[in-house]
Amino acid sequence: MGMKETVEHLASLEVDLINRIWGCVNEEEDAFEAISRQLVDKPDHADLQNFINHALTGVLLAVAYFRFRETMKPFLSPDEMGAAFAKMTEAKTRNVIDHWHERGEGQAE
Repeated sequence: MGMKETVEHLASLEVDLINRIWGCVNEEEDAFEAISRQLVDKPDHADLQNFINHALTGVLLAVAYFRFRETMKPFLSPDEMGAAFAKMTEAKTRNVIDHWHERGEGQAE
């Protein structure tokens, strides 16, 4: 499989993964809504909110790391994977935070 085919294959896997995640979210929409209503009714219930945040963050990071590791196998050694993933997530986090700051300066979307 050439580079072009590999990139196309990885892109289709990414789209499939995103669709699967959204499918899971849609299937559990009622549960998410119920949890959201609990948080609105009891905003001081920080334990539940922290649990949800940690669970979602953990799942997303696990999926992202697996995808990153599979994508980078031809380019990085197993020892280099962790450091490279950490650098990528730090850069992406900075981009998101910068975007939030930009929107907070009067830019409504």
